[in-house]
Amino acid sequence: MRWPWQRKPKPKPTIPDGAIRRRLLYTGRVQAVGFRFTVEGCAREAGVTGWVRNMEDGSVLVEVQGVSEQVRAFRRLVQDQMDNPRTFIEGRLASEEAVEPKPEDRFSIHNI
Repeated sequence: MRWPWQRKPKPKPTIPDGAIRRRLLYTGRVQAVGFRFTVEGCAREAGVTGWVRNMEDGSVLVEVQGVSEQVRAFRRLVQDQMDNPRTFIEGRLASEEAVEPKPEDRFSIHNI
């Protein structure tokens, strides 16, 4: 029996068919300029899941997951923001690595 005030159980996250996951490292002026929040907005717009985290060396690490078109759209959106002269972001993609997809249902900002 379930009481009316109890929350419905959330479905477990799954890995979509054809999903790829990439680990992206951005360097330059990418901390203390709103880069993580910008990346989160780009992820929402592209419809990808994953996370973003500041690293101790001043870089920002991103893991992004979706179908290849979504991941490409995400990277393009982030690059457009870095190229935008109205932002304080002055970064570049330093490395990209393919990693195994994971079951998840959202994009989040992680702390160190």
